[in-house]
Amino acid sequence: MYEFSCRKCGHQFEDLVSLAEVEAGEVECPACGSKDVERGFSTFATNGGDSFGGGYTSSGCGSGGFT
Repeated sequence: MYEFSCRKCGHQFEDLVSLAEVEAGEVECPACGSKDVERGFSTFATNGGDSFGGGYTSSGCGSGGFT
């Protein structure tokens, strides 16, 4: 997951693309269609409950924490 900013129209967006697609310049702005985009880094998000730092529990996990 990367964040992008379009150099043509200024639109900021996120997209789940491979590094190969990014390096090949294949990422397209969804607002204007330009491929002149600048890559940033997106933070990784998790679904559900507290993060490891605040009240993480392993309920529902199998042996070794994997199910």
